[in-house]
Amino acid sequence: MRLSDGKVVGGILIVLGILALVEGRRIYALREQMVAGAVVGDDTFPILVGLALLLLGGAAAFTRLPSVKVTLPQRVERARMLWGAGLLAGYWLILPYLGYTGSTALVSTGLYKAMGGYRWPIATLLGGVTTGLLYLLFRVWLLQPLPTGALGF
Repeated sequence: MRLSDGKVVGGILIVLGILALVEGRRIYALREQMVAGAVVGDDTFPILVGLALLLLGGAAAFTRLPSVKVTLPQRVERARMLWGAGLLAGYWLILPYLGYTGSTALVSTGLYKAMGGYRWPIATLLGGVTTGLLYLLFRVWLLQPLPTGALGF
């Protein structure tokens, strides 16, 4: 008996989701011992990812997906993909020097411009908003330490 691609992918996603939930549960127990009463913590993200993987795995395994013909990207799509990969590699390189805030603002602006095709003013605005929201999420709400660069933020 041959399993369909959707069932294989769905099974893999479900296994990964269960692993993420197990890890989230393990971290939750540690958080309860160390920071009693906190609403969110290090366990929140693995639990959210685990739930999302379970939902997507179930959808992939138990629904019939339409057949899709796969073709290699051409011209504009290829350029956008290469720019995106290059910007993410650049993010990895500049993050220790510019810190989280500066490098995230630069790279997210570049991603909005290169992949989204937005004009520079809109890409800059979206990059700033994205950086601010991610900073609020990780630094303020989840209290995660973020890398600081030469500018100190």
